[in-house]
Amino acid sequence: MVHRLIVIGIVGFWLAMTALLVVRELYPEMTQLNAVPVTYVAQLFFQHEQSSELQIYSAAQPVGSLHIRPRTDAVTGMRAVDVNGNVSLTLPGARQQKFWWNAVFELSRSLSVDRIQLSLSSGERSSNMVIQVDLIGRKASFGARMGKEILSETEITLDQHGLDILLAKAGVEPVLLQQIKASRSEMPEFSLRANASSMVLAGQKLSTVLLTLKAGDQILFDAHVSQLGQVLRAQAPLFGLRLMPPNLPQ
Repeated sequence: MVHRLIVIGIVGFWLAMTALLVVRELYPEMTQLNAVPVTYVAQLFFQHEQSSELQIYSAAQPVGSLHIRPRTDAVTGMRAVDVNGNVSLTLPGARQQKFWWNAVFELSRSLSVDRIQLSLSSGERSSNMVIQVDLIGRKASFGARMGKEILSETEITLDQHGLDILLAKAGVEPVLLQQIKASRSEMPEFSLRANASSMVLAGQKLSTVLLTLKAGDQILFDAHVSQLGQVLRAQAPLFGLRLMPPNLPQ
């Protein structure tokens, strides 16, 4: 009897560990046992400073590209991540448009984001929108430019008052603005998490960190980051976009 219980216990333990391993490999977001700090991903970026080159696909068709480059200033020691690329999208009620962006994320010594600079353009690249966010000073500026000429510029504070100004500038009617404020408590909670994971790339299994951005239960974006700090695969399910290194089979 005792022998049977021991055998059953061993088999049960083996089955439980096997099931847990499968869950960790296939659904890493469902368990906290392999959770790692998000800052660990940033540490991987700057430990090796490897660039990531990704092709953007929609329905197996290439529609753009993404380039990510972490860097450290040799003089000041300031850390930053350059993110630039382009993508062709068909917006509701409009024809297909191509968008270009250049972004710089400046990080503190503790690897938190201090400042963001973003330049976004579409159609004729001579006109673009420039956004600068200072998270330390809690302020931001938004401007439209044609070449070097500034067409419009708005500065706001990163609080409720600043949000009201931004929505008003966007043409949001006062009634709709009140509805947005009233429904804010119903907005989903955003979360950014990292989990130890793995993936197969070009027939080789690699150890990765899966970085996942969610709004409630909806995945907005996730990315597999290698131990060398390179993004190997990513997806934005809401837009039907997948990102992979170029010249790899779909």
